[in-house]
Amino acid sequence: MSKQFNKTKAILILGFIFFGLGNSSYAQSSKKRALKSYEQATYLYSQGRRDEALVELESALRVDPLFFEAYMLKSQIYEKRKDWDNALVPLLRATEAHPDKRQKWLESLIRLSYRAGRYDEAFDAMQEGYTNSDWSMKDQLLNQSVRFAKMAFESPTELDPSALGGDVNTDDPEYYPALFASGDRMIFTRELDYPGRSFGQEDFYEAERVGEVWQTVRPIAEINTTRNEGAPSIRGDGRLLVFTACAGVDGSYGNRSGEGSCDLFQSNFNVKTSAYNEAINLSQLNSTSWESQPALSADGQQLYFVRAFRSKESNELVQDIYISERNEAGLWMQPSRLSDVINTAGREENPFLHSDGVSLYFASDGLPGMGGMDLYVSRKSEDGSWSTPENLGYPINTSGDENSLQVFADGRHAIFATDREEPGNLDLWEFELPEAVSANAVALWQGGVFDSKTRTPVSARVQVLNKAGVILSTQRSNPDDGQFTLSYSNEEEVIVQVEHPDFAFFSTTLQGASELDSFVPIPLERLRVGMTMTLRDVRFEKSSADLADSFQPELEQLAKTMLQSEIRIEIIGHTDGDGSFENNMILSRQRAESVADFLEKRGVDRTRMELLGLGASVPIQSNNTDEGKAMNRRTEIVVIN
Repeated sequence: MSKQFNKTKAILILGFIFFGLGNSSYAQSSKKRALKSYEQATYLYSQGRRDEALVELESALRVDPLFFEAYMLKSQIYEKRKDWDNALVPLLRATEAHPDKRQKWLESLIRLSYRAGRYDEAFDAMQEGYTNSDWSMKDQLLNQSVRFAKMAFESPTELDPSALGGDVNTDDPEYYPALFASGDRMIFTRELDYPGRSFGQEDFYEAERVGEVWQTVRPIAEINTTRNEGAPSIRGDGRLLVFTACAGVDGSYGNRSGEGSCDLFQSNFNVKTSAYNEAINLSQLNSTSWESQPALSADGQQLYFVRAFRSKESNELVQDIYISERNEAGLWMQPSRLSDVINTAGREENPFLHSDGVSLYFASDGLPGMGGMDLYVSRKSEDGSWSTPENLGYPINTSGDENSLQVFADGRHAIFATDREEPGNLDLWEFELPEAVSANAVALWQGGVFDSKTRTPVSARVQVLNKAGVILSTQRSNPDDGQFTLSYSNEEEVIVQVEHPDFAFFSTTLQGASELDSFVPIPLERLRVGMTMTLRDVRFEKSSADLADSFQPELEQLAKTMLQSEIRIEIIGHTDGDGSFENNMILSRQRAESVADFLEKRGVDRTRMELLGLGASVPIQSNNTDEGKAMNRRTEIVVIN
């Protein structure tokens, strides 16, 4: 097959691609030199030689400044590069030179003006002849986006985003940050040039913030390979890392095994070696499709991620956000797709669930926005549904791509990746979120669980619940050092529980963040005959033996301890000093019976419980104050065998 034939074929094919079936598939210039340059440009472009093609197009336009098709091909080349400004200029010149063709290319004028951030021009072009009924479903999004962007640009939020200082940002792209709960450490992705490759090499780096400066940037050598690793996500304590690894051009994952083009992997931080263990493939989540951009909840019990595949019906790329949850055995369950409130006909990327457990941030190009990938937030309601996503607004979002948002525990301070300073080269920037799109501030509870007698670490389940007994956050303390990091809203009273089948349960009530200013050690007492467990949160109203709803979390924990062991207990009821001896003895017995009834309903055999009422004979506080009396109206548990 001759070279000339290939060139001619390329011209014909490109003609159909660029100008559509309703237009001429061949260049319309009467000047041979211009036509020859155009033909050469189409051939070069078909070979991927775009810069050379642009040179030939400039030559064609110098000879024939009215050469419509040359302008259009030039526009197409720049559009492929996402160089929206340079894509728009030749399109404008083409329609100025040929006003009769402007209406046919009006949609392209609107779209390129919009992507270039020239929102007024896009809006004005939209007014030239389009009505709402003229727009297809896809065009309707462009219509809505132009109107939204114009309004947002004219009413910007008071915001001053700035590039991260220190050693994080370089001439190479940096993106996908993953913050530790403390806010002073992060892992991020950096793409480096790789010798002998036409594409970059993605690796992980860790940075530490000292004051306001991010420094001590180091590669995570135990995870990085000659293949791409990207999009890390970490549990709040940094002890669990989930990330994306992709196969090379040969389909191999190097020293790892994979299912598809990109898979999700998991690694645990080894306290003894101060390094991450060998990563394992999360095969229960991965498929032959593309899985990437994981986002762990703060407690590591939920995992959001992105799955992309080609639709068999339409051959269109589908890219949506999915969620998986861990079961009691610590295994990830079958993932499910988030609802259509979140997932659109466009692309969804970079989910991030804030530590408040209800604020989901993500990027999308399928919702009205400023152009490219915009950042949005949706709130999770009590019934598990998601609110309509809200655009974070301008200037957080721009006509460029914004993604990989991370929000600190305070709910306002955030980091994201953007190419606003240098188009095409992502850097990490920080800013303060406007209040309307901020998350709820959370308190961080950090501590360590250990055996009270041997002082050795204990791997126990630590959880934070609200007064209704709903689990807000849960984590198993690390077996190597017993440490944990949990978060919860610092505006509500919560119950903290620690449980292990061999130890007496631990329970306490916390209110706000003031009680959590430092590391909290939690000594657990091993279950033994004769030990006493006080139900701290089971305090009765005066002259009452009724169990309030607020008692339930601690009683549920006691029931679980009993069901996980074979111990027998004595339930001892107490009263304050008010009332007669006889009445207090009866009332204290009734309180013990109320606790026994609750345990029995939860499956604990009644024969494993003995009941005793001691009235007001064993106070733990003075009966001279209301506070002291409330503490004395209690129930205690004694292990009898």
